[in-house]
Amino acid sequence: MDVRFSENNVLLLVPLTGDIRITMSEITFYSEVVKQYIKVPVGTRTDLGSIPQFLQGVFPKDGKAMFGYILHDYLYQTGMFDRNTCDDILKEAMTVLGVVYWRILSVRSGLKLGGWKAYNDYREKENKDD
Repeated sequence: MDVRFSENNVLLLVPLTGDIRITMSEITFYSEVVKQYIKVPVGTRTDLGSIPQFLQGVFPKDGKAMFGYILHDYLYQTGMFDRNTCDDILKEAMTVLGVVYWRILSVRSGLKLGGWKAYNDYREKENKDD
């Protein structure tokens, strides 16, 4: 199976203020990591990448990795997979998108340091909503 995104474009609702965008179109990714299609639905909230402002010149949120960031935000929000699998899928997506390897490694390192917080916050919110 060909690992890839089905779409070449995604529509985002971008607010005048704040960092959260909302997908206005669906994106689909086939992942070899989990051997399945993953659909990110319309209405998914994303910050594109939780990258500190001072690093955005080196790690742009709206660059090649943007589709991967949206996919990763969706995976963390839904808890569809454990955190390591979500991070592996992001690495796979960034590779498919042609992101240079040192950036992929840097993003992975950032996720190892701080990704647990976002992932666990979503799981905690799920438990409160039940």
